[in-house]
Amino acid sequence: MSRLKGIKNDLMHIIEALHAVTNVDITIVDENLERVVSTVHYSDEGSKAPVNSAFHKCILTGEQYFIENPKKNQMCFQCSNSKSCRELIEFCIPVKYDNKIIGVLGMCAYDEIAKQNLLLNKDSYMNFESQISVLISTIISEKSTMRMLEYRSSEMLTLINSLSEGIIVINNNKDIVTTNKYINEKLNININKIPGIRDLLTEKVYSKLSSVDFSGEAGPANLNGMEFVINANPIMVKGRQEGIVFVLSDFNKMKESVLESNRKMDLITFDDIVGESEALLQARREAVQVADNDASVLICGETGTGKEVFARAIHNLSKRKNNVFMAINCGAIPENLIESELFGYEKGSFTGASSAGKMGKFEICKDGTLFLDEIGDLPLLMQVKLNRALEEKEILRVGGNTPVKVNPRIISATHKDLSNLSEKNLFRNDLYYRLNVVPIKLPPLRERGYDVIILSRYFLNHFSRVYDKDIKGFSPEAEILLLKHKFPGNIRELRNLVEYAVIFEQDNIVGTENIRKKIGSVIESENVKLADLTRAYEKTVIENKIKKLGDDLDAKKEAARQLGISIATLYRKLEV
Repeated sequence: MSRLKGIKNDLMHIIEALHAVTNVDITIVDENLERVVSTVHYSDEGSKAPVNSAFHKCILTGEQYFIENPKKNQMCFQCSNSKSCRELIEFCIPVKYDNKIIGVLGMCAYDEIAKQNLLLNKDSYMNFESQISVLISTIISEKSTMRMLEYRSSEMLTLINSLSEGIIVINNNKDIVTTNKYINEKLNININKIPGIRDLLTEKVYSKLSSVDFSGEAGPANLNGMEFVINANPIMVKGRQEGIVFVLSDFNKMKESVLESNRKMDLITFDDIVGESEALLQARREAVQVADNDASVLICGETGTGKEVFARAIHNLSKRKNNVFMAINCGAIPENLIESELFGYEKGSFTGASSAGKMGKFEICKDGTLFLDEIGDLPLLMQVKLNRALEEKEILRVGGNTPVKVNPRIISATHKDLSNLSEKNLFRNDLYYRLNVVPIKLPPLRERGYDVIILSRYFLNHFSRVYDKDIKGFSPEAEILLLKHKFPGNIRELRNLVEYAVIFEQDNIVGTENIRKKIGSVIESENVKLADLTRAYEKTVIENKIKKLGDDLDAKKEAARQLGISIATLYRKLEV
């Protein structure tokens, strides 16, 4: 039997306490990948963690692994459980004894609140390794129950004091037993004269938590000039409640964490919108002009034309750029869940709801920008509730009765004709007019002419770097082929096509073969101007000649001479 299995009960106490404090699910596996203990309700103790998972690699290397979005992380592609993985974020810490790895402690988030808690305390958790190893080593080595309890209490206090969140622990009589260093400093608590829990949290917050049996969330609440989201969790020991732990999270830091995550992945400006067609330039001018005010924007365009890219660029140029941007696809969420996604829900509102409740998108980005994609697919009942939320600037969580003030800037998008839907009573007039203050029309790619080549080269350079390939460009025939295609999937289709061509191209120039494989050999030539085809071909011929002769002035003069044009004409055709 592994060492960790021999102290299973003690480990269970540890992870239950950590879970109550952090609101993050914890699993400990031994060196054979067998799950010893876990706070995940659906996990089977004794079953094995997946082969090639982060747990497995942690045992093999002895290194920590912090993985955001496991399903999209390359490290997890070979995991035997990758297809059915439910984790939003994962942190694995090796457990050591006598300088040997005897297991792994994994901290996993299965909902957005737990994910943000884990991200917010990432640095603190990364310092747990030595403390966890020392703690478990002591449990293994020391058999005295009293010494174990004393050590666990001291170690737990150290861990609690290392968190950048407030911790308040009360007993069953509602007397405060422990407060950590963070909350003592933020609320100016004198540890020699700690006030009552009602005074500390305010009567309003205490009553709110009491109404959910101290197993849920309250806030944001203003305490000593700071906004906190307060989570109450019962401390359970052998099935009996032995107290309650309150976790106070800085609401502004939570918003900043979401914002920073968005910045890293999606810092998009108008400089990232590539193209020179007049229709695109007009849409960009309108978007830039409206960015710095709070008017509602309705972006219209076919699927794949870049509506979310425009929305993010508008947000990042607005006065709300330092607040949260959140996107929600109104057509991709089941009708029975769309309200809880937008407005959040209280504890126990429906089967499968989080025991702590959940903030909705409106509440999370109450001072930021909310992007409602495919707004034309929003059910009629939700249109009524959305219109009311926009009019009143407040929402009610599902299952709740306390209004929450919100004021996000709304940018919506659709590929449908909302005006036509409104005339047919399939989309509410009042909501349509509220959303359609500033309409912006994005042209389909087939109407953008030479932008097809500009975007193709942009994507080619990008994917050449991604896949570490030395591809210089497209052949003239390939560019003509691209100009002829109608691109029903617009920019998204073009991006995927170029990525495919880069992956399978064996030469340093992308020819027609891989493009035809992806889009077929029969290509419509309607709406493609002869001038566009001619410009594309001429520019490619000139660029290939310069690559052969050199890029200095004398080489360009020689290239012009060989092509039978003046040096001025050569420069003009290169700038097209």
